[in-house]
Parts: sequence; C-alpha cells; structure tokens
Amino acid sequence: MLASILKSRRQILRASLGAGFLAANAKASAAAWLPPTPSQPAGPFYAPFKPLSIDNDLVFLPGRPQPADGDILHISGRVRDQSGKNVSGARVEIWQANRYGRYNHPRHENSNLKLDPNFQGFGHDQTDTDGIYRFRTIKPGAYPDSPTWLRPPHIHFAVFPPASAPWTTQLYFADEPLNETDFLLQGLPTEADRIRVTMTLGPPAPDLEPDSRMGKFDIVLGTPGVEQRKI
Repeated sequence: MLASILKSRRQILRASLGAGFLAANAKASAAAWLPPTPSQPAGPFYAPFKPLSIDNDLVFLPGRPQPADGDILHISGRVRDQSGKNVSGARVEIWQANRYGRYNHPRHENSNLKLDPNFQGFGHDQTDTDGIYRFRTIKPGAYPDSPTWLRPPHIHFAVFPPASAPWTTQLYFADEPLNETDFLLQGLPTEADRIRVTMTLGPPAPDLEPDSRMGKFDIVLGTPGVEQRKI
C-alpha cells in the first residue's frame, strides 16, 4: 500500500515538473517572439506615379538641379519577421508630405499648402541580405486633414516581402506636440506600440551633410491577415 502511494506521488511530481517545464518553455518562446510594428492605414495619398518611384533618394529629382526644400533626413532600419529573421529582398516604399505639409497627389490638389516641384514625395528601396533599407528624404510638415484635425509630421511605409502580403505603417517623430492629439497614433493600444512607430532624430554620421539629421526605424512584420492592413 505504501509503495503504491509513493509511486502515485512520484507520478504526480513528474507530471507537475513536466507541466512546469512546458510552461517555462512556452513562456520563453513567447518572450522570443517579437511584437510586430503596429500596422497603420496607407491613407488617401498613396502615390499614383508610373513608375511608382525613382530610388531611395527623395531630396533630388532627375533633371532638376535644385534639392527639395526642407531639413534633410537619413532614415535606415532593419526589416525582420516575428521570429527575428532578417527579411532580405523586400521592397520598402515611403510616401510623405513635403516640408509645407503638401502631398504631391491629385487628392491634395485643392490644398492651400505650397507644392514643391523638386519633391516627388515617394521613394523605394530594397532590403539587403541583412534586411537593411535606407532613405534620404526631408522632414515632412504637418497638415490639416479636416477642419478639426491637424496631423503631425509622419512618413508612410509599406513593406512588400518576397513571399507575403504587404505591411503598412506610419513613422512619427519624437517630441512633436501634435503627436499627443493625433487619433491614429494615440489610437494604438499601448504606449509600447506608440514607441515602436516613433523615431528620435540624432546628429548625422561624419560622411553625411553636417546640417542633416538621422534616425533608425526597424520594422517587424506581423502575421498577414491578422494585424496587416492592405494598401
């Protein structure tokens, strides 16, 4: 009888230890799973150009000697999936307003904001083997989206992985007062989500324009069809 009781207790202990091991493994696996960069809508000004873009430099347009108006930004980052694997060969597109808050898009033609003929407002790059992309652009201006809503400076991103659906998001800039009243940014569920789409600008590297700024924006692609919004 005693041997039977001890055997049962050993079985319960083993089962308990096994369950604890599985729970610990599950917790460790969940911790290793990267949270996706919050998906945000592409908005009404996705570029209608053909071809869609020229390159990853939005400061100069071919055939125009003058650069775009505004403060030059160098933005780079790494594209990964939620397992942490680098996504190489992905097309990364950006589109944005110019320094005056005007989009170079037919839907923004009725705007009273100034159009910059030297700024197309759209560009693309392709991630390298390490998942890295780079852009040279200008800092966009804020613009009124309605009589009661002034959108903060932001840049739209779309990532087209080689074998998956596109992932769209928006990049915001730290310390912009309008961030606090933007319902798209403030509508994200958590402060951590808002931080993931906010970039801090720093001084340039020695080989870049001395009056430019640079920042890093890493993108983690979520599960298509779950968090992702289509363009």
